[in-house]
Amino acid sequence: MALQGFKEVTIRKIAGKPSMTVTKTIVRFNKATVAYLEYPEFVKIYVNPETRQVAIEPCTGHDRNAVKFCKPGKKNILSVSIRDLSVVDAVTGFFTFEDVDEDHVAYHTVPGEKDDANKAAVFDLDQSTAGVMKRRGRKKTIATAK
Repeated sequence: MALQGFKEVTIRKIAGKPSMTVTKTIVRFNKATVAYLEYPEFVKIYVNPETRQVAIEPCTGHDRNAVKFCKPGKKNILSVSIRDLSVVDAVTGFFTFEDVDEDHVAYHTVPGEKDDANKAAVFDLDQSTAGVMKRRGRKKTIATAK
């Protein structure tokens, strides 16, 4: 069967809702957030202490306070982690984290809402859920004396 004259259907639906996960060292945005913002190379992060909200908005690299977000042209991103100390300090200041051993990480997950008028995602910190997860990555090795 020839597909001449057919047009491919463009899928625009983004599965899932925006979500932000915060640890003491990272602010991570899920794939739904990244896709909704259309994989921007740079973003601005806003905090509102009165309403206890965080917002994220795409911008250009020339904008003041632009934070590196996605690599250009990369669309298979599962999540984006921001380790910039200014961002992490501004966001983690809203939370208290459970004391955990070095094999675990305390975190808060915050659901987000899409702001279509500003093409931004807004996260209400009062809606966060606290948790503890096993630390990922390499295990620290302990040197033993012989």
